[in-house]
Amino acid sequence: MKVSGIDTIKVEKDLAFTIQEYQRRLKAVREGIAARDLDILVVTIPENMLYLSGYNTLGYASAQYLLIPLQGEPLHITRGIEEVNVRAYSWIDNSTSYMDHEAPLELLAETLRNLGFAKAKVGFEKKSWFFSIADYEGLKTLLPDVRFEDGSMIVEAVRVVKSDAEIDYIRQAARIAAAGIEAGINQIRAGVNENEIAAEIQRVVTLKGSEYTGYPPFVTSGVRTSYAHGTWSGRQIQPGDPVFLELSGTVRRYSAAIMRASVVSPSNRELEKMEDVSRRALENMIDGIRPDRPLGEVWTIWSQTVNDGGYEGRFKRTGYSIGISYPPDWGEGHILSFKRGETRILKPNMVFHIPSMVKAFGFADVGTSETVRVTETGCEILTNYKRQLYVR
Repeated sequence: MKVSGIDTIKVEKDLAFTIQEYQRRLKAVREGIAARDLDILVVTIPENMLYLSGYNTLGYASAQYLLIPLQGEPLHITRGIEEVNVRAYSWIDNSTSYMDHEAPLELLAETLRNLGFAKAKVGFEKKSWFFSIADYEGLKTLLPDVRFEDGSMIVEAVRVVKSDAEIDYIRQAARIAAAGIEAGINQIRAGVNENEIAAEIQRVVTLKGSEYTGYPPFVTSGVRTSYAHGTWSGRQIQPGDPVFLELSGTVRRYSAAIMRASVVSPSNRELEKMEDVSRRALENMIDGIRPDRPLGEVWTIWSQTVNDGGYEGRFKRTGYSIGISYPPDWGEGHILSFKRGETRILKPNMVFHIPSMVKAFGFADVGTSETVRVTETGCEILTNYKRQLYVR
């Protein structure tokens, strides 16, 4: 089914990468499909669709699928009004769509049958937020002879190592993030409320070229800095308050993030100590990053520094893959993170956001972070803003 008139309208492609780049990704993903002994992979994760085809929409709350067979052309299935985005953003023109009175799951089943996969081994991203248990059970009823297999992490295994072209977008996002953190810090003073700081951050990063980000800026003050993932609340900032800022920039859906700690004068020794431990732990960890090193080993460097500084550093992950993002996240931590016991190794052109947090619930959280790229010999810092406790 086609959107009325769509085939008669010439839509100029807005591709983020070359066709050759997309074809390289498709080839690598097909190797992963073959390694799982699958005949076809049904992709439902928006970031994976973007990675493979360029297709981009904020309308991913509606059902959409990208079918990747081992042989032949991939196929988009979208809601009817989204098919224009296939034409505009995807290098894959093969698509079909459903109207709002129709059942997308029935179209998916019909398409798989028509393509000859009614008795095939079909992989689904079981870890997807966008393919529910009800969808899975419904499709098993519609396709009783299909062998349903787990195709989770096939695309992500390719995504985790970035191409140079992807790194270029992340560099742009990192510059925007640094401008945003500067704008936020410059807005901090007694009498200002958290909303004003958040508004200034959002204004600056938008004017610098950021798209909407996976998370909103995190802006908290006073004891609220010790609340995880806090956003602005309208609280008025008082003298002596710690202020926590963490934000990202996003370009072509590629993100880079940064956090810095501030305090409204007068400062105090405990906040200064927390910032010092946070910063040293981050810097020690950055110094430990190099190819072929297990992530868990690098995490231990951070943990020991925080513990030796007198704070709790045993449990939290510290650093996660970052790249393509849609709300509700700006990271790729489900793919790979620095955490206790992680045995997978670092590879060149992996990119991570490394938030080094020192936490004292009921008092304050203080953190410093960078977005970094693993190089052939070590680590390149992509975000560029001085690390210190900013006293305002």
